[in-house]
Amino acid sequence: MKQLFEKYLAGNATAEERETLLRRLHADEQLGGWLRADIEFAEGGMPEPIRERILNNVYARTQRPLISRRCWSIAAVMLILIISGALGWTLFGLRNQNLKSQISDNPIRDIVVTTGMGEHSRVSLPDGTALTLNAQTTVRYNLADGKRQVSIDGEAFFEVARDPEHPFVVSANGMTVTCLGTSFDVRNYSDESNISVVLRDGKVRVNARDADLTMEPGSRVLMDRQTLALSKHTVTPSDYTAWLNGEIKFNNQTLEEIAAELSRNYNIDLVITSDELRQERFNGYLGRSSLRNILDVLCLASDMSYHVDNDTMVYIYPRKKR
Repeated sequence: MKQLFEKYLAGNATAEERETLLRRLHADEQLGGWLRADIEFAEGGMPEPIRERILNNVYARTQRPLISRRCWSIAAVMLILIISGALGWTLFGLRNQNLKSQISDNPIRDIVVTTGMGEHSRVSLPDGTALTLNAQTTVRYNLADGKRQVSIDGEAFFEVARDPEHPFVVSANGMTVTCLGTSFDVRNYSDESNISVVLRDGKVRVNARDADLTMEPGSRVLMDRQTLALSKHTVTPSDYTAWLNGEIKFNNQTLEEIAAELSRNYNIDLVITSDELRQERFNGYLGRSSLRNILDVLCLASDMSYHVDNDTMVYIYPRKKR
């Protein structure tokens, strides 16, 4: 059963195996007790609220509740690491990942690079700067008069070629990022409340209205889309650039934000039917997971269920109480 559970988490279980496992988890108190013990005695210092939430919602939800329901942030990655142990599987991949892009050169010497849903693109600009675009992103690059000016809608990782005489400037709906030679991530999706810059190497200056911040490696600046206010935080850059390798990483994101991101990357619409579920937050690393595997793990770590309709729509709704 443990092998079957690992197979289920890896997205390799057949429909019959999935049904068998879920039926056993619901009905077999001994199996549920074994899995609870596997969590309780696992190394790694799992925070007690997370431990209790997983024990209650994942393994004992059809037996006697261990705790009352609370709105905790769930570290879904801990569930995978503890149950899988040293298995070390590889989960593949972002659907429709595509390294081709649409590039146009208009008469005023603007280069436009776009990606669609489920696409990634890597391009080299004429100045030697390399860009990697996430799904549903448009970047415009102005070559006029030796300037290096870029505007972005979506998300892109910049590896800027050094040119002290010509600063590289990125504009994102009221935020401006200025640098000489560096690597950083800019995230500017219109359906998100903040615009984000994460710096991996070098140094950049961020401006918004009257605010001006200097960033060092390992910092993240957020701009509130409504107020244009800037805030600066210390982070691990790789937490925010996992997408460069086609990997999934949640950073204290609401289910609503996660659904929008999954929709962009897997080219499928996700509809959340519950306001309470929309605001539930998740942290976790899921590697190169399939969409179904991601949804399964979210279900295990929360009170949600889902239904896939003709591979074009996913409905997410509260799990029925037994």
